[in-house]
Amino acid sequence: MPTGVALAVLFSAVLHAGWNALLRQSGDRNWAIGWIGVATFLCSAPFIPFTGLAVKAWPFVVGSAALHVVYLSLLARAYSKNELSFAYPIARGTSPLLVAVGGASFAGEALRPLAILGIGAIVVGIIGLGIAGKQWDRHGLQTALAIGAVIAVYTVLDGIGARLCPSSAQYNVSCFALYGFMIAGSRLMRNGSTGLSGTRRDILLALGGGASSVVAYAIVTWAMVHSPLGAVSALRETSTLFAAGIGFLFLNEQFTVQKALGCTAIVVGAAMVGIH
Repeated sequence: MPTGVALAVLFSAVLHAGWNALLRQSGDRNWAIGWIGVATFLCSAPFIPFTGLAVKAWPFVVGSAALHVVYLSLLARAYSKNELSFAYPIARGTSPLLVAVGGASFAGEALRPLAILGIGAIVVGIIGLGIAGKQWDRHGLQTALAIGAVIAVYTVLDGIGARLCPSSAQYNVSCFALYGFMIAGSRLMRNGSTGLSGTRRDILLALGGGASSVVAYAIVTWAMVHSPLGAVSALRETSTLFAAGIGFLFLNEQFTVQKALGCTAIVVGAAMVGIH
């Protein structure tokens, strides 16, 4: 993976951990998701006249948009009962392995042995962070694993779909506009115009989280055009490291020796994936 691509994916990881932390600390996570949908639509739809629609990849766009709606719904459910440092690592930790398998099965990609070892180290480290974060909760574990599976499927869809388009920007704009509309629209249909009402501060925070999610995933989709799906996915999941720090500094979550070991495994794994 080129150094520039790796650095961009790491920046995306920081943004991703940040907007998840905002969602975790929100009092009404379903309300926040509604505004994330609004921000996603507003950050993408105005660019459609310039990029055009991803007609060649439309099945991938529709599939990914639907899965993103499911993903955000599951995320709200997970954060309603579990710490960021428990749900986030397990959800993110299961996806790189599944993405690597999907990339090999459907995109004809072959990862180098060192990259495979790096992906394994990242997965072990991330899941280790989740185990250290909280005692096992069956419902929380099931939800987090479901999130990981959804992430893996839409990541493979997006990686392949973006490669069918003239640019990743065209694919991103089409996908973001569709699922942003779906999320915001479903919130309005469920609760009417009052469904998105709130204080100015809370609305701005939710909009900021939505905008961050757009930028973070746009970077990832661009990176998947230039690098193997599994490697990009694994490096992106270093966001767990940043999430653990945010949880400790801002959400009053503990940072234990087990979490430190998990973070070390993630850093080592990221370095192995980034070597080329």
